[in-house]
Amino acid sequence: MRTSSLNSGEAMDLSLFQIGMSRSVKVAHDLALPRDERLGLNISLTAEDSKSRKDAIASSANLDLLRSFAVTLVVGFHLAKFFNFRFAGLRITDFGLLGVMLFFVHTTLVLMFSLERQSARPGAPLFLPFIVRRCFRIYPLALAVVLFVFLFHIPSDLQFGKFNLLHQSASNLLANLLLVQNVTQQKANPGILWSLPLELQMYLALPALFLFATRVRWWGMVAFWWFAVAAWYAIGFSTGMLPLSEGLIRSPAEAFLKFTRFAPCFLPGLVAYKLWHKPRAFPAFCWPVFLAGCCALFVWVSGSRPIEAGWFICFAIGLGVCFFREIRSPAITRLTKQIARYSYGIYLLHYFAIWVAFVVFRRLNVVMSAAIFLAVLVSLSVLLYHAIEAPLIGVGVKVSEKSMRRRFVSGLNRHPIKSTPQIFSDETGSL
Repeated sequence: MRTSSLNSGEAMDLSLFQIGMSRSVKVAHDLALPRDERLGLNISLTAEDSKSRKDAIASSANLDLLRSFAVTLVVGFHLAKFFNFRFAGLRITDFGLLGVMLFFVHTTLVLMFSLERQSARPGAPLFLPFIVRRCFRIYPLALAVVLFVFLFHIPSDLQFGKFNLLHQSASNLLANLLLVQNVTQQKANPGILWSLPLELQMYLALPALFLFATRVRWWGMVAFWWFAVAAWYAIGFSTGMLPLSEGLIRSPAEAFLKFTRFAPCFLPGLVAYKLWHKPRAFPAFCWPVFLAGCCALFVWVSGSRPIEAGWFICFAIGLGVCFFREIRSPAITRLTKQIARYSYGIYLLHYFAIWVAFVVFRRLNVVMSAAIFLAVLVSLSVLLYHAIEAPLIGVGVKVSEKSMRRRFVSGLNRHPIKSTPQIFSDETGSL
């Protein structure tokens, strides 16, 4: 889980979304290209406009808080699951699921702004550079974790009260390396990887959804979300596939329903994108209260269908994030910014940290084990971010920049202009 994937951590560090652009350059006017050469978008962004919008979302403490809240829910749930905490009437499994779904909302919103900045370049392709950057963002750390777990036989199948060692076949290992476990019906190892295939598959549709979002008003995106939910239920009931089984896929209709089951968790990010620059009506302190209220409501109404219930909570958060003024508390903003930056590592590595602290060092008292858990989780997340995540993100940016630059030069040859604005700066920037 994007989903990043979702930047303050991109899908995890919003600052990594920068694309090196020069000073204010009116792309649409200076290049004087016809609308169809601007990817058919009904927008005319300047580089300065794009930068200001990027700065606004990159510095959003509210989004940092949303991402920090999501990863805290996931880690907290897995700690509770390991210690076998069970409460009558309280489904603690719902907390972890909600955290993953909040990641999906956040990731989609952030990636809409990334695609917006990419589309501001004349003739720039959307799909391939976007997918290249996302692959370099998601795969490197995931591959490292999968190989580490496999080579050192780390128990990474978390059940209530214990970790089990999953004996991997070659096909299971390959599915985990490629992050296609839901396609091949293989078990995720470590188990937390179950959400990443969903995020990667959603990336395939995001450029098209972005183009659609640029053509409709905010209420059109709201209507589209309701249409998607209604269509999913209509297909499910008309084919007799609801409630969905947890076993093998038996028909094309069931395959469609299972592969799109989390789509209504991603789509609220598009609603938030359309509403992002609307006036903020509510004070900042209400934003964390709103998140806590959504969490409580989710646990109350989830019942036997927590994923479907989560759709509506995600929709509420996609709407709500745009109506609260930004948090200004220096202490909160510094803390949530750091958590959000390293949240992808925290997400992938917290199984290992729990296992080390509370299984390997189980003979220590709980205070010492908790200290080891925090030390392992924080140190590895920070170390691997700077050793693997950030460098490979930079490589992905360079690869995608080259393809975009070639397309840009090709566009200039077809549409010569008197003076060429400096759209690409000397610094590559980072995604």
